[in-house]
Amino acid sequence: WFKHIYTEDRQNLAVGAPAVQSSTYNSLGAAKNAVDGNSDSNYMRGSCTHTAGDNPWWRVDLRKPHKVTRVIITNRGDCCAERIAGAQIRIGNSLAYNGNRNQVASVYSMLLGKTQKFRFSPVEGQYVNVLLPGVDRILTLCEETVDKGIVE
Repeated sequence: WFKHIYTEDRQNLAVGAPAVQSSTYNSLGAAKNAVDGNSDSNYMRGSCTHTAGDNPWWRVDLRKPHKVTRVIITNRGDCCAERIAGAQIRIGNSLAYNGNRNQVASVYSMLLGKTQKFRFSPVEGQYVNVLLPGVDRILTLCEETVDKGIVE
C-alpha cells in the first residue's frame, strides 16, 4: 500500500525561468517581466508583459517536467482588467503549436490589479502557457508564479 500525497512546495519554479510570448507591444512589455519576482501591477513601471495581435500567448519554460499544482497570476492594475477575460492556463511537455494545445488547467477572468491563485490536481509539464484566444486581443501579465506538488 503506497499512498502518494501531494503537498505544496512554495518554491516558485517560474522566477527567472526563460519566458517567451507571441508578440511584444513595446520594450516595456517583455515576456521575462512576468517571471522577474516583482508583482507590481502598474504597466508603466516595467514589470508586466504586453502582447499585440490575434490569439496572444505567453509561455514559461520550467526547464524540466514538474507536477504543477498551482499557478498564481497578477493582472494589470493601472487599466484594462477585462483584457485577461477568457484566458486559458495550459500545462504540458509539448511545444507543438507553441505549447498552446497542452492540457487546459484553468480558464479565468480577473479583477484590476488582482492576484489570483488557480489550484488543480497535479498536471505534469515543463511548459506553462497563458493563451488568450481571439482576434485583436492583448495579453498582459504582471507576475506568474508556478508551484509544484511533491510526493511524500
